[in-house]
Amino acid sequence: MTKIFGIYPIDKQESTTFLNRINTYLCRELDNQWHCYKTKYTDEDHESCIKKAIDSHAKLILFMGHGRSDCLFGSCNKKAQDFIAGDAIIENPEFYKNEHFIHSENITEFKNKIFFSFSCFSNRNDAKSLARNAINKEVISFVGFGDIPTDYIKEKNIPLKAIAVYKGIISKVIKISLSMSIKNNYTVEEMVSLIKVLTIKEIQKMILSPYKNRHKEVIVKNLFLFKQEIMIFGNRYEKLI
Repeated sequence: MTKIFGIYPIDKQESTTFLNRINTYLCRELDNQWHCYKTKYTDEDHESCIKKAIDSHAKLILFMGHGRSDCLFGSCNKKAQDFIAGDAIIENPEFYKNEHFIHSENITEFKNKIFFSFSCFSNRNDAKSLARNAINKEVISFVGFGDIPTDYIKEKNIPLKAIAVYKGIISKVIKISLSMSIKNNYTVEEMVSLIKVLTIKEIQKMILSPYKNRHKEVIVKNLFLFKQEIMIFGNRYEKLI
């Protein structure tokens, strides 16, 4: 029986492909207790994904993808760009881009669930934030994250090699934490605590490593921020199963 339902929008622009490591690991470790829905390039398939998540027996919903503080994004095809007409998207799925997948209005569909939002800026707490709206609309618990650098942005000056190492570490931490938490039926707080402990171990390992890495400082800094910015909204003592 499914105990954790994954929502994984396909991103052909490749900035979230590293998240598939979480999917493959949980497939191996949890078998039929894990189900991952990879949304395709239609609005209908996104709606179908939400329905299947709600109809599943899983209390824990894991979203893996892009987003902002007030909503989570859906799939994005390789030719997707801003300012493309809706008719063009319907006629050619290669232009498909969904930036309004899960938001303040349909988050109510996940009432009585635990929503784990592995997405940038999902830790915000204000009137428009998805996290606050989720709790106000009877989602039991909502776990949100801060800025997760997965692409090179000039203003942030994080080298691509550093980003690659960082993504490898956080995907490792999340997949192990989720697997252990489901197997031991942890509370939301225990799951988040485990994520933080494993992140600290990775930081210590990197600092103490005898191997030279000229990006060590920036990787450690961003791992520390990753750990510090995780937020729990709602009932932190709810069991995952």
